[in-house]
Amino acid sequence: MPRPSPATARHLAKNAPTATCSPPARAGSFRAAFEQRDFAAAIAALEPIAGELERIGGSRAQLDLVEFTLLQAYAGANRPDDARRMLSLRRRGRLARTCK
Repeated sequence: MPRPSPATARHLAKNAPTATCSPPARAGSFRAAFEQRDFAAAIAALEPIAGELERIGGSRAQLDLVEFTLLQAYAGANRPDDARRMLSLRRRGRLARTCK
């Protein structure tokens, strides 16, 4: 899986909760969690930034990667309602403004 953009990684490091590990380690934790199929941990790392993607920047492809990874994590964690909500917001073009 490709790494997040530098802006996304900085945002994760700055804004991620630090209860479980230091911010720099947390910044890449969603990728490691996803690769290990720990979808709950991937969701916990990605949900806080899902609504901030447009603001923190990156290419459309990078933003899509984060959104699609979160969507796949919802599916893997058997959270179909969250996946449907995310898809419905994305189709309407509102995901970056309203997903939390």
